[in-house]
Amino acid sequence: MNLRAFLLIGGLILAGSLTAQTLTDVINEFNTGVEKLNNQEYDVALNHFNQVLSLAETVGDEANDMKESAQKQIPSTHYRQATLFMKRKQYDNAIPFLEQTVEFATLYNNNEEIAKKASGYLPQLYVREGMRSTQNDNYEEAITYFDKALAVNPNIYQAHQGKGMVYLDQDETDLMLEAFNKAKEGATAKNDTKTIGRVNSAIDSYYNKYIMEEMANVDPEDMDYSYVVEACENALAANPDNPRALYHLAIVSNKSSQYDEAIENAEKALAHETEPVWISAIQFELGSAFQNKDDYTSACEALKKVTEEPFLTQAEKKMGTVCN
Repeated sequence: MNLRAFLLIGGLILAGSLTAQTLTDVINEFNTGVEKLNNQEYDVALNHFNQVLSLAETVGDEANDMKESAQKQIPSTHYRQATLFMKRKQYDNAIPFLEQTVEFATLYNNNEEIAKKASGYLPQLYVREGMRSTQNDNYEEAITYFDKALAVNPNIYQAHQGKGMVYLDQDETDLMLEAFNKAKEGATAKNDTKTIGRVNSAIDSYYNKYIMEEMANVDPEDMDYSYVVEACENALAANPDNPRALYHLAIVSNKSSQYDEAIENAEKALAHETEPVWISAIQFELGSAFQNKDDYTSACEALKKVTEEPFLTQAEKKMGTVCN
């Protein structure tokens, strides 16, 4: 055998040996990844599975089975890491792993069931993190989270609620109402009365602030309540059941000698008010309206339901006249 033939045969033997060794490395790398996965060392496991993919490219077709096995493990490993963070209530840490679960399951076209589970968790966590960002006054980040939630699940109305709270803090009235209305539509479809109540409460608080400001700004000389009425009407356009807006309209109606309107607004307000001091305020205004209509029986009945100061003392004075 000549030297050239000997070198050629030797090279083939060496190449075969290197290929076999590299394939063994792929297998060992994969097995180490599985071992780390079972020990909940998820970051380390992912490093090994990604190394399998890299080595498999060098080996070629005979490593395809190991490559596919690693590709199947990668999304599930991300998901298991995410669930571990969720159990620890470290939701901000869980989010990127859930996102990567979906990303790699889609890329490798495997693990559809796990990707579906991850997609189910993501909107809830986006909303949770959006709320946290809102509380920290990080409004741009909050909107990003809420929009991500809606991109994954357009029916998650809590994201609209969250956006409404951001726009409320930013005094963006039109955007606030648009978001809150979408939230109420979604909540209504699910018969979620708690969310509807929270949204209406937020809307009411927003407008009531302006009502109180306008009421405080009324000049006692000219008694022009037009701005108060406008503020109340805006509040009722956003939520027709706003009890404070109805109460202040009852005050204005009494001062304008429109006693039937005062009674109507006060009775509507009572249907929705829950705080004792405000109930007393409304009952006092209702009793005053009945008194001005000379309906002393109804006036006395309303005034007797006033239990809180500063309205109680005023009601007791009136009762001395109307309840005899």
